[in-house]
Amino acid sequence: MNSFVGPFRLMIKEMSMTFYINATITFVLFIFFNLLGVFDVAKSGIFFLHGPLFIVFLLYPFINFKGYQYILSFCGTRKQFVFAFYLSSLIYGAISILLLNLFYYLSKIINANNTIEFFHLANIVNDSNLLMELWIDFTWLIFVFSLGIIAKTIWFNYGTLFTLSLATFLIIAVTIVALFAEISKILDVIFDNYMLFIVILFGLSFTFLLISYLLMRNAPLEKGNRVLIRQSTRTT
Repeated sequence: MNSFVGPFRLMIKEMSMTFYINATITFVLFIFFNLLGVFDVAKSGIFFLHGPLFIVFLLYPFINFKGYQYILSFCGTRKQFVFAFYLSSLIYGAISILLLNLFYYLSKIINANNTIEFFHLANIVNDSNLLMELWIDFTWLIFVFSLGIIAKTIWFNYGTLFTLSLATFLIIAVTIVALFAEISKILDVIFDNYMLFIVILFGLSFTFLLISYLLMRNAPLEKGNRVLIRQSTRTT
């Protein structure tokens, strides 16, 4: 497996089944929510179709990381694993966004005379268009994926204890900010400059993906061995 084609095909295969299952779940929700509106079961309400696929992209790194061992066992490289993982995720991410927006626009047409609405992540922008909606959805999806991949990467490289310690520190820091900072003003800044916030979100996603790549290009064979390897090297 010296070429990139093998690792890429493996990661596509690993991700495809999960994607099909959750695309089906999203389609079922699309049918269910629209039936509620068409038959006036729900007189009013706001529905959100993004949930299943967004949750899946957060969990993708934990579900499909087993491809790492498969690729290395067939003489692939760590870089091939990362690039194959990223590329397959971008492809399925783009397909997911197109699918979500197709369901979104069909729902608007079906429920044009009803009081129910379908929330879109671009609704905060007053003059949104199709390209902007696709871009905002894609940015949020990649951000969710980047959170999952950096969490999984840190856990794989440094083990459970370090990851839980880091997570505890972050939770405490967020709690302190939530208690002592004026959250309402922060939210006002985000909503008043939503497109700038989206650009920052995309930048954070790229940063998380880059950090994950730097960690994985020299990652250990087994979970949590990076620190142990360094310690043994120093002692010898």
